[in-house]
Amino acid sequence: MSDVIEFLEKLGSDARLFQAARETVALALADAQVEAAAGEAILARNVEELQALLKVVPLHCFQSAPKREGEEEEEEQEEEGEDGEKQPKKPSKSASQSVVVARADTLA
Repeated sequence: MSDVIEFLEKLGSDARLFQAARETVALALADAQVEAAAGEAILARNVEELQALLKVVPLHCFQSAPKREGEEEEEEQEEEGEDGEKQPKKPSKSASQSVVVARADTLA
């Protein structure tokens, strides 16, 4: 498994290898001594198969910032456009700030 992880790290850090022809990547897989099944999954860019072979599950995380005291809640109604069709409301400034706060928290 460590051979596969090391090869994926190399593949991600080397743009020439990442964009190389299938044959070049296959040669690099052989040099790295990656198992045949994992190598085929990498060549096919089949993430699900590679995850199954490595017995890993994808991790997902969602983070949001709580509203501050005194912030006004905005109406979540749709606004009508110039042509009379309803259009979704644009995100508020506070919504974009919460995304920035969430990203800053993940970097810290």
